[in-house]
Amino acid sequence: MPICRDVIKTRELRFSRRLSGADDAAKAEQLLKNIHGIESVYYRTNQVLRIRYDIQQLTLQMIEAALRDVGFQLKTGLLTRAHHSLIAYCEDTQRASLGLERAGEQSLLDQPDTMAHDPRPHNWRNYL
Repeated sequence: MPICRDVIKTRELRFSRRLSGADDAAKAEQLLKNIHGIESVYYRTNQVLRIRYDIQQLTLQMIEAALRDVGFQLKTGLLTRAHHSLIAYCEDTQRASLGLERAGEQSLLDQPDTMAHDPRPHNWRNYL
């Protein structure tokens, strides 16, 4: 039984001021509003987008990666990266407790032929 039952998350995405266009948040809103798993999305300012999504369908990492793939420049300051890393950890942990697959969980070391030749103990193989 998961500890946290709140699967709808509300987050803010911040776009880089020096690299973004004047209406990046509005363009991103139009792009994301019809995506399955996103409850609502609206822009607060030209650089700030507020988004509500279901972590059973999407994670913040997935949303950010999709925006970067189409050319949006998100804010990447030290505090922003630390905050988003914490969010990613929490969302992955909650998805795992719900029995959902974690994003990016499989790595090269998890492939069968690579693990057969790995000299490290089995329980250390995930720490690389």
